[in-house]
Amino acid sequence: MTDSTSAPGRTEDRTTGIGESRGIRVRPFVPADVEPYRRWLQPHQDWHRWDGPYFPKLDVAGVDAACARLASSIADGSYGAHAPLTRAVIVTADDPATMLGTVSWHWESEVSDWRRMGLTVYDPTQRRRGVGTEALRLWTEYLFRTTSVVRLDFATWSGNERMLAVGHRLGFVEEARFRDAREVRGRRYDSVVMGVLRDEWESSGQRPAQAASSTS
Repeated sequence: MTDSTSAPGRTEDRTTGIGESRGIRVRPFVPADVEPYRRWLQPHQDWHRWDGPYFPKLDVAGVDAACARLASSIADGSYGAHAPLTRAVIVTADDPATMLGTVSWHWESEVSDWRRMGLTVYDPTQRRRGVGTEALRLWTEYLFRTTSVVRLDFATWSGNERMLAVGHRLGFVEEARFRDAREVRGRRYDSVVMGVLRDEWESSGQRPAQAASSTS
């Protein structure tokens, strides 16, 4: 992934989008996303080589079950009722119907309000274009804006140099490195956690432009 040198773009908080920056938009899932999501989750897709390749992949039946749960949660309103959303879609502002990837979060410790983020750019043609950087910028801003969380982080591995570069670019700090903790394709790599505190984020200059100007 690479980043452009232009100023970050605008953010929005509408049903059509969680935010937008430099032509990249993060928005909620809608019913039409289920089938593209199903295709991208298939075990042969290239992104599995980089996003948690040490975890087991879902087989076709597992993918179908995951998509059925997603479709059901969209239909019955439970997906949209979750505040903040636990998962959202990455698209471009010019083509908001085409899924490029997803962002997510899960509890690392609910007791201490410690949330860990996830980011995946599925489409290999969209890598090295700054898509992941802008998506994580928007998702970080969204989670700080909609919760009282004091920190956010993500975990990756030392072989995923693009993800580490995204973290450094956005001002995240390497908080933990577990040496030789992951095995990928017969080689040992470090497990890495990168995080940012709320006050660091708010003063970092990495917030989307509209969010930054609204608090200045």
